[in-house]
Amino acid sequence: MRSSASETMDLNSCTWMVRELGEAVSCTLLLDDNTLLVGGWDGRIKCWSDEGDVIWEAQTPNRISSMVVQDECIYATSGLHLVCLKQNSGEQVWDMALEGSADAVVSTATCILAVSSVYDIEHNDFIESAIWTFSFEGELLQTHRMAERPWTLHPYNNGAIAGLGRPMNGYLILDEKGNILEQNKDWESPTICSTNGENPVFGLADGSVCSLDGTVLHSMDSAISNIVAHGEAILLADDRGKLVLLNDAKQWEANGNDVVALSFGFEINNHASCWVARWNGSQGALSVLSIEDGAELASLNSHRIHDVAFNGNRLAAGFENGQVYVWEKNLFQRRLDQPAQASNDANRSAMFEKLRSLRK
Repeated sequence: MRSSASETMDLNSCTWMVRELGEAVSCTLLLDDNTLLVGGWDGRIKCWSDEGDVIWEAQTPNRISSMVVQDECIYATSGLHLVCLKQNSGEQVWDMALEGSADAVVSTATCILAVSSVYDIEHNDFIESAIWTFSFEGELLQTHRMAERPWTLHPYNNGAIAGLGRPMNGYLILDEKGNILEQNKDWESPTICSTNGENPVFGLADGSVCSLDGTVLHSMDSAISNIVAHGEAILLADDRGKLVLLNDAKQWEANGNDVVALSFGFEINNHASCWVARWNGSQGALSVLSIEDGAELASLNSHRIHDVAFNGNRLAAGFENGQVYVWEKNLFQRRLDQPAQASNDANRSAMFEKLRSLRK
């Protein structure tokens, strides 16, 4: 075991593999079989196998903001476009231009749902948005246009749920065919972020955290920028860098630089972990915290992180410099259980670099 609870492990020492996208990473996706999909700011997508081998590489029109896999196809929002690629080869199947930037995509059993938004520089605001419904073959089935921007879009009850900005606020629920089932517009503040799952929780611009029925579960001093859930635990951050863990009677908080990515991670010592990426304007940092008390278990100073992905066994982080780091549960635990080593041990660092290179 590490000799002191105050000593944190260097995340470099336990990285499962490091890969290069070739451009700034904007989106990461880990599948259940540990296949890694990574999209970039210039539209490149790479797919790596469980062992870290490149399976394919594809070029799309522009920045990848969201990806989903359905029936052996990958659907990705790329700049102004929604594109469909074959999962096994990266070959493009179809490409549809939306009106405004393509922000998010989810799939149901019967269709693909995508969100687009138009930003007006003169008004410094989003002036029009839409939720598009496409068949798996790329046929446009219907479009819901609205003045509000859907800031969030997640699968929900066989369909999807979208959190809305001004002027309506609240959220709307769509069925598996993309029809609007329900619309909540009673909230006084825009919905900025939300959790995934059967019982979503919403983060609002006024600092409130609300359940589906509008019950305020917690309040922060400023807008909620990130929120994720794991079982009964909710992890949230505001736009001042304050981090809070809510879990029944347990609660802890931590302060720091802006939180730019947030995720729960694999279990460490029989307790879930949480992974927090921060940015101070010139340098990024990634910290692994214990869900029990917020104690820092491991950390890494780095380039800015734009996205993290977690599949239960591995966690991936995509960096501004184009690198993708992947951590694996068992290796992380073994490294954590080893006695702490001096951070300036050059031989040790070289050894870990060689081990990672064997997976390239």
